[in-house]
Amino acid sequence: MQEITIIFIDKHFPSVNTKHESFTIMEESLETPQSSNNKKIAVALLILTTVLWGSTFILTRNIIKNVPIFFFLGFRFLFALLIFLPFLPRLKDANKKLILYGFLAGTVYFIAIAIQTIGLQTTTAGKAGFITGLNAIMVPFLAWKIYKKPANRSIWIALVLAVIGMALLMLEGESGVVIGDILILFCAFGFAIYIIMVDRDVKVVDIYLYLIVQLLVIVILCFTFSILLQESYDLSSANLNFWLIIIYMGCIASGLTFLFQNWGQKQVEPSQTAIIFTLEPVFAVLFASFLIGNETLTWQMLIGCGLIFIAILITVMKNQGFPIESEEKMHDSKSIL
Repeated sequence: MQEITIIFIDKHFPSVNTKHESFTIMEESLETPQSSNNKKIAVALLILTTVLWGSTFILTRNIIKNVPIFFFLGFRFLFALLIFLPFLPRLKDANKKLILYGFLAGTVYFIAIAIQTIGLQTTTAGKAGFITGLNAIMVPFLAWKIYKKPANRSIWIALVLAVIGMALLMLEGESGVVIGDILILFCAFGFAIYIIMVDRDVKVVDIYLYLIVQLLVIVILCFTFSILLQESYDLSSANLNFWLIIIYMGCIASGLTFLFQNWGQKQVEPSQTAIIFTLEPVFAVLFASFLIGNETLTWQMLIGCGLIFIAILITVMKNQGFPIESEEKMHDSKSIL
């Protein structure tokens, strides 16, 4: 099933509709119990990933009040890298293509997470979660730009709802729009690019090596910027709470979620993955307002979050299987049909 996810082929080549459907049925009938179990496990892990992601917003906002941003991010992803220590010997098998893909993806992720963390200094964790969630709407627009596929009416409706919801969030309170909201919006764009890159790359490279290269790039960039900005923090004075947060943010909320996301996207259809990821902003608000933090939710914010959530759902449900495929895989799929 997963090798023929180019649903838009029907619309570009109407004459192959019947063949496409029969081939899909044949693939379903050939699905093994193991692949079915893998999909169930992948769905569970992707849902867990959104829970863990949701918890990071309020934790990050709290810790960067006392710890320099790039210093914190450097240690966070250094601990994430520890999860992949058993796979480090496999780096000798890395080729130029894998290193290039990992470097590019890692750089994009670094830019997005750095902008998000800086933005969290001046906005709330709940708002940041929903604005970041707008990447689900940006992904199909970027994919259509790349693959020359125009947006359908439902996506434009989702865009209007998202803009209204974002305006309600950003204009909430006496201060109006804050720089943090704008930065988080740029962060969402960065994560949208990252999602497209990952969906393309995990189909053609070793997942573990790909992630190791990404993390190495992120760690190097974080500490490089920390040195350039002359950040400093006395680790000898760090308490147990600091190290527990770093271990959780690094090993669990970063290392494991990197693994869960990349492995899960290889097992589950893009449309299903996108729907699962809509849960991230919901969990971000739950953690920020009820479970960890005590951020206040006004009616204006709730309406704004609700409109964005509806827009995200419309996007992922009406845009199932956007064609993020390499040219080689695109050619193979067409020849099969």
